[in-house]
Amino acid sequence: MDNSQRKTLVRTLSGYILLFLILRFAQHATPSRLLEPPLHQEGLDITYWIFQLLNIPAALLENRVGAIVFDGLLFSSGILCCIFPLKRRFLIPFSIGLFAYALAFNRAATHHTHALAGVMIVLLPFWVAGNQKCYLLWQGVRYYCCYVYGMSFLWKIRSSGSFYFWQQGTGTFKINLADYLYHNPSTLAAELYRLLLRHDWLLNGGASLIFILEGLMILGFFTKRWDKILFWFPITIHLATYFFSDVMFFELLVLDFAFLSLKQIDQIRSFGRKALFIDYWNPSNNR
Repeated sequence: MDNSQRKTLVRTLSGYILLFLILRFAQHATPSRLLEPPLHQEGLDITYWIFQLLNIPAALLENRVGAIVFDGLLFSSGILCCIFPLKRRFLIPFSIGLFAYALAFNRAATHHTHALAGVMIVLLPFWVAGNQKCYLLWQGVRYYCCYVYGMSFLWKIRSSGSFYFWQQGTGTFKINLADYLYHNPSTLAAELYRLLLRHDWLLNGGASLIFILEGLMILGFFTKRWDKILFWFPITIHLATYFFSDVMFFELLVLDFAFLSLKQIDQIRSFGRKALFIDYWNPSNNR
């Protein structure tokens, strides 16, 4: 990995994360928009206990000034990462802020929302100054991505047993999309959903296919030969769960960038320059 590839990765990851932070801000899901959430749960794990005992949630979620300042620092450090991707003095505060935000949001939501797991750790490899060490840690993110989906598959076949329940797809569909069908009976999507319910083998077969795609991610532990294909598996999984289970996990796709080869990263950089996203900055500057 060289500096240009590192810049491209940091800009891509930071931009992707900022996109979802803006969506969360619009949906009143950042600290300054939550402000004094009434619910919390501290019985999750040691990380949340430390977070609570340090009294950080009080500063981020129960204090208007603190919440607004935190949001401002989070967004500004993310923007500075996009502009100066090699400046660790911007990247480290941004990644720490993302980690704190994820804990604060999960505490307020009383649930460990899995979509934020990738955001919490994906920028950590870029804390390291050397490009080779950074690249080695970046490969660790790739293996973590394989672990996330692989463990999801193993949980379905070992603990929950949902892989063996043929009606899993139909059951999940009905629970999550009943409200939509009731309130939007005449839309094109509702017509499609009713068609799927009449032919429920499509939903159940699709659910089984999603489980299998999760399991196939385990291949990434043993070879990089299939990375170009494995890259599309999480995208397919999350698109399917969004449209047919009303569950949006697109933020977790930030881990999927770890399956890109250095050649593909260079292609992204080239595309960005042609689209004038990068040529605004002077490439001679040490960023």
